[in-house]
Order: sequence, then structure tokens, then C-alpha cells
Amino acid sequence: MIRRTAADLAKILGARLRGDGSALVRGVAIDSRTVRPGDLFVALRGARADGHDFVGQAAASGATVALVAHPVSAALAQIVVSDAVAALQQIAGTERTGAAYRLAAVTGSIGKTTTKEILVALLGSAFRVGLTGGNRNSETGFPLELCNQPDGIEWMVAELGMSHAGELDRLGAVAQPDAALYTVVAPVHLEFFRDIDAIAEAKAELIPHIRTDGALVLNAADPRVAMFATRFSGRVLRYGVPGASDLWIEAYRERGLLGSRFELTGTLGAFGVECPLMGRHQANNVLAAATLALALGVPPDRVASAASKLQPASRRGELHAIPGGITLVDDSYNSSPEAAKVLLELLATSAGRRVAVLGEMLELGSASSAFHRELGRRAAASADVVVAVGGPIAAEMARAADGTETHYAATASETLDVVRALLRPGDVVLVKGSRGVGLDAVVDGLLRVAR
Repeated sequence: MIRRTAADLAKILGARLRGDGSALVRGVAIDSRTVRPGDLFVALRGARADGHDFVGQAAASGATVALVAHPVSAALAQIVVSDAVAALQQIAGTERTGAAYRLAAVTGSIGKTTTKEILVALLGSAFRVGLTGGNRNSETGFPLELCNQPDGIEWMVAELGMSHAGELDRLGAVAQPDAALYTVVAPVHLEFFRDIDAIAEAKAELIPHIRTDGALVLNAADPRVAMFATRFSGRVLRYGVPGASDLWIEAYRERGLLGSRFELTGTLGAFGVECPLMGRHQANNVLAAATLALALGVPPDRVASAASKLQPASRRGELHAIPGGITLVDDSYNSSPEAAKVLLELLATSAGRRVAVLGEMLELGSASSAFHRELGRRAAASADVVVAVGGPIAAEMARAADGTETHYAATASETLDVVRALLRPGDVVLVKGSRGVGLDAVVDGLLRVAR
């Protein structure tokens, strides 16, 4: 946890200080509603709100110092900077440089958050571990989390994300990872990149920031990720390809909604795992996290034990039972073509009438129509009922789901009405879509009715 005076922070930033230089900072906040006594409040300008309008509220909640672009009328010390985001990153980078703990970074196009949570559980069986909470993996979220890490941890597990070139370079400079783990490179954020190779290049920006005595863990089954090995002179570990990796999966047995059983084997060890997370993709996430955990000294028996107790992250494959024997699978947190394909494949193996509620996948650029038509075709092959949600692109997805019962809804509210009307006892309902579509409201509405 950060512990610095206002004068210390102003010196680090080379910035002008107004007010009490002895004011002590014991945490950082960017939302005035979450301010705790002793916090530094960072006044960020957003598309819908300006943090400078809330400095007074932050002071009333106990903030002792504010980071501002211009002085405001509020009863607390203020550090005036030209770029609050860059200043927050500079503060976090200074904290990281002086930290006693080591840092493991997880990145990739899909599976980051789940793999991060799994790695936390596996490392936590042998070390005191801190982490980035929720999806705080951005240029503001990650530095915020780093400054608020608890005292006494031995490892911090950090999810690092990006949607534009240059972001992972800046985050890497703050993180200074001792280890980095890559999941896959997939067509996500194509709205901002010319193609998948450009996404891979942006993902690789993290590698120069890994400490030279650290470790780089790569998915050998993804050719673009596998090529990153040439960019790092330190220890490289690979997972995913039998006989050509340090760890891979053998004897995989699907247990449907109950998870899976499999063996992890390779130069890092050989042992069985019973994973309660459903789907082969979750087994692959366990494999990725286990590769790094084993490389960092976690014994195989502890890896296996921790894996057997895993629970899905919020809205990433959570199972809910609804009266009438209906199973609701909440994967509403986000979506991409590859992630949606994996969940539809799992849905296809489920007993009962299969209902796929699929929200529009955002940030796919010019390829969006093609991806949604393909998803519609896959949905028709995997589900008995398809509900497509969103704008005109989602309507294209609905039309492509020819040959099965199909519905279209423009909003989450309409979707909830549609799904309530079509549900039957014994149904298995998958809800998946990009966050901007808001399908979490559909899940919550169904659960309210169930209660």
C-alpha cells in the first residue's frame, strides 16, 4: 500500500504543490464514491464526467491529496499536473520499483481474467498473493490497483489489457514484470487494428519490460504467441503442444457442466487434475496458469489441490439453477468470435433443450458482419433456440441462424421478455455477449423471477 506525503509525490512528479505538503497518502482512488480516508484522489476527465467536479466530495470522504490538472476549491492538498493519467502511471511505477514483491503479468486476447484468477489460486497455495481486481487491466485501472496492494505480499498477479497500440508498452513500463504469461492472440479490438498480426505486435510490447532474470510463458499452440520466444533472452516456458512444450494436457475427459478431468504432463511434472470449471477452454486456462505456477516453485500436489477448488469468475461461466430444472449459464461479461465458439461447442453437448442468447460482439471493425454471420451459423448447429441481441449486426446473426428457432431483440430489456416467454422446464440457457450489450441484466432478471 502506498505511503507517501503530498510533498513526496510532488517531487516524484516534478509538479506544483498547493497546500499541506505533510498530508499523508495511504491509498489511491479515481472514483469519488470509493474514496477512503487517506486516499489520493486522481481527478480524471472522462467522456461523461470530469473528476475535478468531485474533488470536494472526495475531500469530504477523507481524501488528503488530489491530483488535478488545475487547482479547485476544496479543503485538501493538491498536486497540479498536465496529464493525470501519466502522473498516476509515474507514481505507480515508482511504487513498483521500490516494492519487495514480484509481479506476474497475464495478457492475451481472451481468457486473461479467468487465467489471472486461476494463477492467483495456484500461487496462493504457496505464497502470499495480491492481484488486480475485476477487469482493472487498463492504463488507469492497473496503476490504481498497484498502488493499493496490501502489505506483505510475495507476488502480485496483474491482468494487463489493451485495445490500441502502445498501451502495453506503457503498462509494461509500470509493471516491470518478473514473469509474463500469454494466452492467445485472437480477433478482438479489430476496430483499432488492420489485422490479427497487428494485434499480436501490440501484445508483444510487454516483452521488453520483463526483467531479464524473469520468465516468459507462451502458448505453443498459438503460432503468433509461440513466435514471441525470439523476443526474450531470459527463461522461456511453453505450454499446450504434447511433446513440444514444458506442460500439456493428456487424457482429457469432459464432464459437461460439472467440469473435466485431465492429466498435466511434461518436463515440469505429471499429475492428475479434477477441474470444476466447465469446458476444454477452462482446462487450457488451468494449463497456462499451472505452467507458470510450477515454474515459480509451487509443488504439483498444491497445484492439483488448488485447481480442484476453482470457481468461475463473476459472469464468466457461472452456473445458476432456476426452478423447473432450468440451468442458466452466465457468461455475459464479454464476448469474441473465438470465445463464443467455445461456449457454443459446450452448449451443444448439454442435455435438454439448448437456448443460446447471444449479444453483439463489439470492436470487430470491418470484419464484424462476417464474424456475426459465422456465429449465427454455429449457433444454429449448437442450439435449439437462438436469441440474437443488439443492432443491425445482431439482426444479421439472427438471419444466419437459419434452420432453428430464432428470435431477435434490440435491447437487453426486450431480450428478457423474449427469454421469459420461451423458457421451458429442463432448458439449458447460455447468455453471452459483449459488455456494451448489457446481457448481465437478462441474467439478473431471470434470477429475480426465480427467487
